[in-house]
Amino acid sequence: MTTEVKIVYADVESKVSDMSNATTLLNPKAEPPITGNTLDVVTKLTELSTKLETLLTSYQTVLLANSVTTTNSVKFMSESDEKVASVMQCTLAGPKQVSQ
Repeated sequence: MTTEVKIVYADVESKVSDMSNATTLLNPKAEPPITGNTLDVVTKLTELSTKLETLLTSYQTVLLANSVTTTNSVKFMSESDEKVASVMQCTLAGPKQVSQ
């Protein structure tokens, strides 16, 4: 079993971008309440619609925050990979003689 983690950064960045774009396209705005109607059902539907708008707005906020966090994590992993690869290349090249 291997403990190596392989990340295809371009694929991850593409999917995160797709998710962010889809999230911004969400339209969590509730329909305006029906006016001139005194039925209890209409009042309940208006309340539910308002609660659903609040829920969807919160969901959209969380998704966008997760996208930013994921993007930052991917950048950090990419930078870490580059640093490790650089150190490994120096190590594989062998010791160098210091000239005075």
